[in-house]
Amino acid sequence: MLKIISVIILLCLTACQTLPTNQEQWMTRERNACLPTAIAFKQGLVRQGVTSEVVIYKYKNTKNKVVGHAIVAYMYPPGKNQLWTYDYEGSWRTRAFISNPTQIAQQSERIRGRWQSVIEHAEFIK
Repeated sequence: MLKIISVIILLCLTACQTLPTNQEQWMTRERNACLPTAIAFKQGLVRQGVTSEVVIYKYKNTKNKVVGHAIVAYMYPPGKNQLWTYDYEGSWRTRAFISNPTQIAQQSERIRGRWQSVIEHAEFIK
């Protein structure tokens, strides 16, 4: 019986689909490296055939100071209608339209627990 349970657990673990990871993990530890980290992550996704965009945006934080950030918005798994956003905090499932950078930025901030952030400007970089 123990062997059967072990096999079932092993099958479940190997069948799970994992999210892409950043090949340049060292970047995530650097101060103010969100843009190069996002670009490196996007390049890795392109090699895997995953649709993605780098979104840069400015927002007001809780101290009413305007700050900037960069994230990657990507559709994963390929062929599915699931939008994810990636930054130094990892990948988060985000409910927004892939064609709307302001909505992506706002939802990305909210899903990470920063409800007070007000997006001033957002755009895709090419």
